[in-house]
Amino acid sequence: MRPDIVRGALVALGFTITANAAIAHEFTAALLVTGEKQEARLAQAVNGFLLAADERDGHPAETSDGHLGGVDVQVLPLPADAAGRVAGLIGTPRTRPDVLVVMGPEPEASAAVASLDFAGVVLRPGALPNGWATEDDTDSFAARYRSGYGSAPTEAAARGYNAARRLDAAIRPLDGISPRVALETALADTASGIDWQENTR
Repeated sequence: MRPDIVRGALVALGFTITANAAIAHEFTAALLVTGEKQEARLAQAVNGFLLAADERDGHPAETSDGHLGGVDVQVLPLPADAAGRVAGLIGTPRTRPDVLVVMGPEPEASAAVASLDFAGVVLRPGALPNGWATEDDTDSFAARYRSGYGSAPTEAAARGYNAARRLDAAIRPLDGISPRVALETALADTASGIDWQENTR
């Protein structure tokens, strides 16, 4: 084979490996909100999620919506027609997310998931810690949320934050979202609660 063809093939392979490595070290998390006051709750949930995604591993010239577990996360608010109030997203999420965070009453929430024909990891936000709305400490979630967004956090914001913190704890030891079984096992371990005061910086 001609040397120039070999060099071209190696260069192409290098680009492919680099691209695959980049994709492997990022993921798209969709936040799906159903129920009443959908637009407001979706925006609040995204705000809470972004607060957690900005707590650790940040760096200049961000091209994602933050980091969870040391991995770039791109946020996709759903449904799209309820995302009019969502702000602060700078990433480029894939239209087929890797993780779907679902918030809303049943059976509406499950029906919404089924309509998406989603085959990835589905995450319910999980139990919130007692006193999550307390602002008596400047490092508390509620105080940091007010500082960042100018208002007290709602339950939707707290659930978005909780989901992101659970993802952070599950992803960090794996350095990614695979293997899937390990990720789902780690997420199940925090379904009953996670300490928000640990590892916020």
